[in-house]
Amino acid sequence: MTTNLYVRTTLVAILTMGLLSGAAYGQEGPPAVVGARWDVSLDLPIWPSLGDLQPVAGGSFNATGFGIGASYHFPVSDYAHSTLLLGFDGLIGATDSNVRGVYDDFLTRQIYLGASLKWLLGEAGNLSLDAGLGYHEVDVAQVNSSWWGNFEYEHWSASKASGFLGATWDIGAGRPDKNNGLFVGLRIHFADFGSVSDESLGFLQPTLGPDAGRLDGPLYLLRLGFSGR
Repeated sequence: MTTNLYVRTTLVAILTMGLLSGAAYGQEGPPAVVGARWDVSLDLPIWPSLGDLQPVAGGSFNATGFGIGASYHFPVSDYAHSTLLLGFDGLIGATDSNVRGVYDDFLTRQIYLGASLKWLLGEAGNLSLDAGLGYHEVDVAQVNSSWWGNFEYEHWSASKASGFLGATWDIGAGRPDKNNGLFVGLRIHFADFGSVSDESLGFLQPTLGPDAGRLDGPLYLLRLGFSGR
């Protein structure tokens, strides 16, 4: 039931991207002069399978976290009403939990860095369809920072090549005499990091257990930030 819901949500999101791209061709306005595009953002990762994990110590991981992202793209090909850009993207994110460890609650962290294509559509060039592939690493750790120092103990980690599909709307850029402003975006990451478990316990008691569940996609990433050209 839950898996089918995630699949339906993903299909609806992809369909919405397609409808938005069709609407972009109908936008009126002067032809866009597209140069290199950059953005910085505050991100909201929504990861359903993370919330489904069941550690033996009890508690649960939040499905929604927070992050910071950035991207830079430069044009490689121009068409009648669109421009294709090539570039790279980066993301650092974290998600809290109420899973209690020896020193602090558990934290799920992720880092992503990869290459991507951005297809700017319409005469205003302020809507794009996005696709990328890159290195994606995630871990589960206890992290405690205090005035006498920092403590970090990693219970589990995994890395995979991860691809994404998405769409971006430059609210400010693309209007006459306006080359920067707010943007909103959606990305859907697809990655399967396998089973989550305590890999090396040392002197600590088992918390995640031998199999707390499977951490896989989709990972939905809502982005809100500032872009410029």
